[in-house]
Amino acid sequence: MPKALPWIDVPCDCDRYTPLRIDPARGSDDTLACRECGEVKTLTPGKLDEAGGLWGCQVCGHPELYTSKDMPKALGIGIVVIAAILAPWTNYISLFVAAALDFALWYLLPETVSCYLCETEHRGFASKPKHPRFDLQVSDRLKYGKKAVMGKPMREGGTANAPEPEH
Repeated sequence: MPKALPWIDVPCDCDRYTPLRIDPARGSDDTLACRECGEVKTLTPGKLDEAGGLWGCQVCGHPELYTSKDMPKALGIGIVVIAAILAPWTNYISLFVAAALDFALWYLLPETVSCYLCETEHRGFASKPKHPRFDLQVSDRLKYGKKAVMGKPMREGGTANAPEPEH
């Protein structure tokens, strides 16, 4: 069975994500149109290495990316809410079950790499280079520019193989 192609989820102004499959060997098309509103985004090819490693965002080309677990927030919140509701009737064992389930999901779910600038989510790409987890100081620098008091300067070459944030 052939390996599934990596894909990106491109955010749109209409609050929808448009998935796009990308062949790392071939690259992607130059543009992508939203399925809901028709907005066209121009993609930035050439941010992949020969092994399919991600060196920059496939949509905006920005080199600063962060890694997070690919777990829907609604699922995590739902587990906690159900465990909390059931807690009095289960002698609070449901809270321990929810913690164990969360722990198991953390190790079983794949990682996604997201762009700080345009919030595009990249899935299924090669694990090298490794991007660090979310860093609020990088996000603040990109969001607020010179007004960011604590914003870190941009790293040479972006976040590829950068160390984890110190928090």
